[in-house]
Amino acid sequence: MPTPRDWRGEAAAAFPAALFDEPMRLHTTFRIGGPADCYLEAASLRELRRLLRFCRRKRLPALILGWGSKLLVSDRGIRGMTVRLTGEFEEVRFLAGGRVAAGAGVRVPRLVSMAAAKGLSGLEPLAGIPGTVGGALVMNAGTVEGSIGDVVTKVRTVGPDGAGTGSISCAAARFGYRNSGLGRKVVVGCELRLKASDKVGIITRIREYQRRRSLTQPISSHTVGSIFKNPPGVPAAKLIEACGLKGAVCGGARVSSKHSNFIENSGEATCADVLSLVRRIRRTVSARRGVDLELEMRVVGDA
Repeated sequence: MPTPRDWRGEAAAAFPAALFDEPMRLHTTFRIGGPADCYLEAASLRELRRLLRFCRRKRLPALILGWGSKLLVSDRGIRGMTVRLTGEFEEVRFLAGGRVAAGAGVRVPRLVSMAAAKGLSGLEPLAGIPGTVGGALVMNAGTVEGSIGDVVTKVRTVGPDGAGTGSISCAAARFGYRNSGLGRKVVVGCELRLKASDKVGIITRIREYQRRRSLTQPISSHTVGSIFKNPPGVPAAKLIEACGLKGAVCGGARVSSKHSNFIENSGEATCADVLSLVRRIRRTVSARRGVDLELEMRVVGDA
């Protein structure tokens, strides 16, 4: 891969709003992460295609960033381009028959609220989940009550080189438990099918989901939500707590005393701190409970 020196000048000329050596701790809910070589926003499909063509020509990786709510970024940062989708990617359109078109940059809580205001049900389980629609689709975000994949009819994508626009059916997206077949796609939006329902009932359910989250999760702390996927039969949090790891600390990272499957950044945590704590948890749970925990969060950037 070319060094930043080889392409920064051309990138600065082509994308005047680009930020170089931008601290990723400013763009993730964990508030952790070293500098991105180049951080910029794409407000339209035309801009995104142009940016992807530039990356292809310069042989640069491009990371499409949502809310940064499931990302642990390396202390050494991210090479290539880091791109946040804004503008037209943050648009929501309500169509006939309960269909909703949402851009990949739409924040999930906003989408849930907008659907509720229209008397459309199906997104209530996502209430309070931080993230954008694009990120939610890639990881099939949700709760035990339901996931976004349950209401998706199709996903819109563009090619990794910026060429073409595709439409992937729900079946072809292969939505599973906190994963999908979209990981290598550049997701730009989706269409959902919701059901007309009583607006008061929808809002009541949303408030109840939010109340439960506030009681059981450290929603005011810097976290990425659940660190591990729940293995079959038992929540990861119960396994971690049973091993005496609630409150465990490594540097500035600690296992939440409120929910053992959350790691909190106490303010000075590094990626290395979090990964050290993750290794300790996995090693202990495997040795004492015979269960190998699988990461739910995504780790990105230079090792």
